[in-house]
Amino acid sequence: MAREFHLLSPDPGLHRRALAIAVLEVGGARLIAASTHLDLAEGPRLRHVHEILAHLDRARERHGAPVVLAGDVNEEPGGPSWSLLTDRFQDAYAAAPAGGELTFTARDPKRRIDGVFADPAVRITACGVPPDDAGDHALATDHRPVLAELGPP
Repeated sequence: MAREFHLLSPDPGLHRRALAIAVLEVGGARLIAASTHLDLAEGPRLRHVHEILAHLDRARERHGAPVVLAGDVNEEPGGPSWSLLTDRFQDAYAAAPAGGELTFTARDPKRRIDGVFADPAVRITACGVPPDDAGDHALATDHRPVLAELGPP
């Protein structure tokens, strides 16, 4: 239906961060799906969350649909950026835990720094790290995947 890509404000010496947005329609229901990867540094990370929320507010207004944001927050629940996200959205794992919680590192997960955040209007039925039966997550990335099962309200 629609797509957007937004570069977030740059920081000298740090990777350039961005937000990808896709407006989807499934079974007659519209959804805004967004993805990002936040910085390791707290200041830029927090500033970028504010920028992301502004972009998502505009997308929601333009497309009239609820938002689901997924990404590498590079911060654990309770941190300032994570808390800013959960002030606005449901933390899908906290709402409907299913599977594992820890996402980093793929080989020896000890932290939950990746999340799925959904508008309150989105029904979350399950969220978590699926079992690594094949043992190959670490071949693809340094994070474990997060799977969220969502539905209409």
